[in-house]
Amino acid sequence: MPPSPDRTVDAADDEGRLIEKSRRGDAAAFTHLVSAHQGRVRAYIGGTVNRPEVVDDLAQEVFLSAFRSLETYKGEAPFGVWLLGIARHKTLMHLRHEVRRLARESRSLNLVLADLQVKVLEADEMLMARREREMAALQRCLERLPPQGAEMIAERYFRARSIADIAKASGKREGTVRMSLLRLRQVLRACVEQRLTKEQA
Repeated sequence: MPPSPDRTVDAADDEGRLIEKSRRGDAAAFTHLVSAHQGRVRAYIGGTVNRPEVVDDLAQEVFLSAFRSLETYKGEAPFGVWLLGIARHKTLMHLRHEVRRLARESRSLNLVLADLQVKVLEADEMLMARREREMAALQRCLERLPPQGAEMIAERYFRARSIADIAKASGKREGTVRMSLLRLRQVLRACVEQRLTKEQA
């Protein structure tokens, strides 16, 4: 059974408190963050690196780097996404090192494969970086919506409530709710595109 919206909010608040404690040097708090996210980080690295011992080493490097640079985390993207950004960077650095090593050893087939992995990960890095920018822009645009509109978006897309339920709770007709959601999506899309364009200018 999926968690209720209140539990989701509580979990986010708990994570926020753990992050703040970790910033103050609380190793136990950071251990809880590692436990919550290590599976996702290891799965991401393991999707590119097929040596378990290297996955272990890179995952440790990711969390060590995250602990040392917690002050740079501003909360514009979810903490797990921020960790994956570090994992992507560490994995890319490892693969580039492998390419250089294999080039020195003249193992042509492995060199080609490693070089291909680097190119794939670099492309993935650009896509994820854009996704992170889009998420940050969306968050800013959501904050600019009127409270009623922001609540309707949250009910429909973050809490997965049906249009019928939203209409019943708000005392509106389903057609009215659909039109309101359509207009809100259009406003958000225009706002996000405008912010991304400004960033690129």
